[in-house]
Amino acid sequence: MDYGKLLSRAWNLIWEHKFLILLGIIVALGSSGGSGGLSSGGRSLSQADQDWRSIPPLSGWEFDVPTIPMLMAIILVGLVLVIALAVWVVSTLSRGALIAGASAVDAGRMLNFGEAFGIAWRRGWTLLGIGLLPAIPALLLLLVSLGALGIYVGAQGIVNGLDQVAGLRNAWVVLGSLTCIALPLVFVLNLLRTFANRACMLEDCGVFAAYRRGFEVLIANIGSALLLFLIQIGIAIASGLLLLLPALCCVLWPLLVLAQGVGAAYFSTLWTLAWNQWTGVALPAEETLTV
Repeated sequence: MDYGKLLSRAWNLIWEHKFLILLGIIVALGSSGGSGGLSSGGRSLSQADQDWRSIPPLSGWEFDVPTIPMLMAIILVGLVLVIALAVWVVSTLSRGALIAGASAVDAGRMLNFGEAFGIAWRRGWTLLGIGLLPAIPALLLLLVSLGALGIYVGAQGIVNGLDQVAGLRNAWVVLGSLTCIALPLVFVLNLLRTFANRACMLEDCGVFAAYRRGFEVLIANIGSALLLFLIQIGIAIASGLLLLLPALCCVLWPLLVLAQGVGAAYFSTLWTLAWNQWTGVALPAEETLTV
């Protein structure tokens, strides 16, 4: 594989076809969402523990009608979740559109934003399934952990009067152990997602067939893929250093978003061109490098 030609070809394609950069911006915006944490409402763990111990028996509980601030908070959380889901869906479809667009223009076809997105739209359910699959092991193990915690705490409550300290300690042990099992699987599936997306868009594979096909292509070209991955890391580190100032200055954030979009489009196109070579679609000759 001629890596120099591959790198320059990917850059030429996104520079000559700006809709790929626009798709890259959408992908970057969908991938850069922060992972919010749980808030304790300003109360300490010890205070929360005291509140728990002071709760009256279940038979004496009274449930108040939710207040307006509580209803507003519930509506706001629901709205945020809906927006986050919509952003994830659009970003996932944009990944597919990037792959379809890069492969098409690489083959000499004239394509635009709408046509590329339309191709991804027709395979939307498969793309969403491919994107969701890596999260399933972690979700299942989390549910198992919560179920085990509920059973354990319930048993402790019946036998020992609900020892919260011991229950929490053992819950963390269970959750930590299951997380150590889930994380490697999630990591591997996320790596394969890059290949599965291309199997879906370029070979019309279903969700599980796409992962199987992606695994076959990766194993058959593991050396080239590893070297390309290291090249990507090097480029990302260098560009990250250059973008340090825009990241620290809010006035330059639009420039940062644009740079992230260019990077997403470039790396996606790079892997699409590599996929084409690995699966038998050669790059055009030097005289046809600019489409």
